[in-house]
Amino acid sequence: MKKITTVLALGAVMAFVSSTSKASIVGSGHDFTSTGGYSAVTNLGVATFTWGGETNKYQNPCQVCHIPHKAQDPTVSHAPLWNHALSGNTYLTYDKAGSATFNALGLSVSLGSSVACLSCHDGSVAINETAGYTGKGATNGNAGAAVFAPSFAVEAIGGTDLTKMHPIGVSYTAAASADPDLQPVSGTLMPRMLQGATKTVECASCHDIHRTIGASATVSHELIVDLNGGQLCLTCHNK
Repeated sequence: MKKITTVLALGAVMAFVSSTSKASIVGSGHDFTSTGGYSAVTNLGVATFTWGGETNKYQNPCQVCHIPHKAQDPTVSHAPLWNHALSGNTYLTYDKAGSATFNALGLSVSLGSSVACLSCHDGSVAINETAGYTGKGATNGNAGAAVFAPSFAVEAIGGTDLTKMHPIGVSYTAAASADPDLQPVSGTLMPRMLQGATKTVECASCHDIHRTIGASATVSHELIVDLNGGQLCLTCHNK
């Protein structure tokens, strides 16, 4: 009986360890609290908010992007309960890049959830500018200060030009039906990388900032599949 009890106790401990060690956005480069993973903004109060008055401050890495009330219009933000101020930019997308291969497929581009990512990553909107309030940083301890994404994280040239990066906002279903060099959608990971009913390629097709999909908890830049050996590229491209 003592042996059985010991085994059960050990099993309970292991279950607890595995449940508490699961990676999440907490501690990642997108965690802007004072103990977050991006030190350049952890001391700026970007993730410090108030509830019921200035005396009740709390730090919340989730609330920088998501809010249970007064969120952005989801048909515009394409993200659940989006709290971040959206960029007002009109983007020059990859279909305007002059790629003979891409344009020969006759594909159209319409940005979906990537619009939410571009809230920070086009370099025109401050990280601490939230949707429910006017002015940069109005909801945290860094009110009035503009905190922009670092230059290495800004992909849109001049804030609008997306032609020098991997195509986003394009239906993978449509592309794969026209291009024999694309893999068919298969397995369990690939369907999660593609967005919506038309399996659209977006920023989140490669990056998982919540660090819960694929290798995103252990690979740099929260990549869902490791770049080593071309693994990420070969997930979709049959080369």
